[in-house]
Amino acid sequence: MRVVAVLLAALTVVASARSGEQTDRELSRLMVGAWRSPRHDYVYLADGTWWMGKPDPNGPEPRVTHGRWRIENHTLVTSTTCLGRELLSPWKEERYPIQKLTGTEIVYGGVYRMKRIGTRTRR
Repeated sequence: MRVVAVLLAALTVVASARSGEQTDRELSRLMVGAWRSPRHDYVYLADGTWWMGKPDPNGPEPRVTHGRWRIENHTLVTSTTCLGRELLSPWKEERYPIQKLTGTEIVYGGVYRMKRIGTRTRR
């Protein structure tokens, strides 16, 4: 009986800790917009596409590095197209666990960090 009580208490602690986590849907909503890394600017659109470059709402379609993105199990999943060709494995689809995602900052993949520079939801 004591073992059952301990197990129930442990499950309650785990469940309450997980209830504070953001859902993939919430993370996806937060991801949409323009971000600045130490090297480049990136724009993530609500339609699941992204590109590397300046966030100009009236600018041209991306021509160099762009692709698709989604958030799955608290992981940023991206595919990349460069100069009109999809990259081959192992770069075809990359997965980066998200450690932190707020309205102003993302930390992912253990070493990558970006700051929000604007919001963009239409193309």
